Amino acid sequence: MKKYFFIIVILTLTSSVANAQTPEDALRYSRVFYSGTARFNGLSGAFGAVGADFSTLATNPAGIGLYKGSEMTLTLAPIIGYSSSKYNGSEATDNRVNLGMGNFGVIFNISPYNKSKSGVLRNVNIGFGFNRQNDFNNRVAINGINTKNSLMQSYANILNDEQTPERYIQDDYPFDIGLAYGTNLVYHDSALNKYVCDARYGGVIQNKLINTYGSMNELDFSVGANFSDKFFVGMTFGVPSINYYESSVYKETRTKDTIPNFISLSFHNNLQTRGTGINFKLGIIYKPADWVRIGASVHTPTWFPSMRDQWSSSMESTFTNTVWNATQYSQLGYFDYRLTTPFRAMGSLAFIIGQYGLVSADYEYVNYSQARFNSTSDDFKTVNNQIESDYKSWGNIRVGTEWRLSNFRIRGGFAYFSNPYTGGTNNSERFQASGGFGYRANHFFADVTYVWSKMNQDYYLYDPGMVSPAAISYYTNTVSTTIGFRF
Repeated sequence: MKKYFFIIVILTLTSSVANAQTPEDALRYSRVFYSGTARFNGLSGAFGAVGADFSTLATNPAGIGLYKGSEMTLTLAPIIGYSSSKYNGSEATDNRVNLGMGNFGVIFNISPYNKSKSGVLRNVNIGFGFNRQNDFNNRVAINGINTKNSLMQSYANILNDEQTPERYIQDDYPFDIGLAYGTNLVYHDSALNKYVCDARYGGVIQNKLINTYGSMNELDFSVGANFSDKFFVGMTFGVPSINYYESSVYKETRTKDTIPNFISLSFHNNLQTRGTGINFKLGIIYKPADWVRIGASVHTPTWFPSMRDQWSSSMESTFTNTVWNATQYSQLGYFDYRLTTPFRAMGSLAFIIGQYGLVSADYEYVNYSQARFNSTSDDFKTVNNQIESDYKSWGNIRVGTEWRLSNFRIRGGFAYFSNPYTGGTNNSERFQASGGFGYRANHFFADVTYVWSKMNQDYYLYDPGMVSPAAISYYTNTVSTTIGFRF
């Protein structure tokens, strides 16, 4: 696991106007935490064999075939994100509130010409709209005292290892090390004949604040059919869009005046990623008896043909001798590339307990090691090999239940998203629990659901060979409210 983060850090620290994509970027856009209507969220997304909910267009499109009429839905889903971190014995917390939309969609029911319903084809349904697939809004604070080294020492190590001449530093490392050199935080000691920094032995308070924004949403265009009320099929053409923004501030401040000259540094980074892709989904649901439904679906890899990253950075330094104080700004870096995320397959089972309720479960197979970057100017061989070695396949599980009390519904669910990394670590496992209720009338319905989730992750401020990881826990609290109309 440390090998993975070491490569990530090195790629980040040595960024230039060339590509700066990492395996972590591929994972971010390959992991899908399906959201949508409050009813769907109430069962933690375990709808692959249940059907008749707009969100199934993004999971098992055969679910559209179970509609008996037309419908329109709108879901609002405000999210409160909370994070906690532990680094070198110090703890920090932060939070973020985001007002988002979970879904909007319309289903049109097309009755067949055979009004007696005696034919094999009972009805055809067409649906379109969007479902949220991932939310990137969060804020993380990390702080602690480092008594061994500093970020600047990691920069000096890179320059010494590469034996970089001073005249090339700012051109070779325009977004990080070049800024540190230009602000006098890293310099060449002619007596030692190597690059050094003032805080080479630590004695600094290290802080980092990471703000992330954006989401991944998918426009879904689907068609489904009902054959003899036994066999349902569906197909979705999906158009996912990525909008990801990250802004971070890293600071070091000396703990005492024992460090000569140096007082503090501040390093700002900004990243924006956008892209639009396409995929196809095929699904079936079979009802061998009224009390059981069996579902299956496959999702093609998603192809993002026009991804673009833009990034910039700046650095400020403060010294006891104010003559050395400086601020430098990088140029705007950008890169266009393509991304392919993995194939997915789902198997589902639901038990219908008469008019009283249901219990359902989904298993989703996805192999994150199949994600790939490519472009016309770079074959991404190193990064793609790292994706293949660092990630694995296991699967995700979702279970849910719904019970009927007259016109009211009570729901609950649980989801487990397995660790995507190799090496036997428990990094990035995600647990989710949900509960909610709803009301159903002839032409109107409303649902409310609360969803809680937690994910742990190790984060290295820089070279893992020099620093311990910050142990971060991410929590999200989402309250989704859906209103719908049947016509």
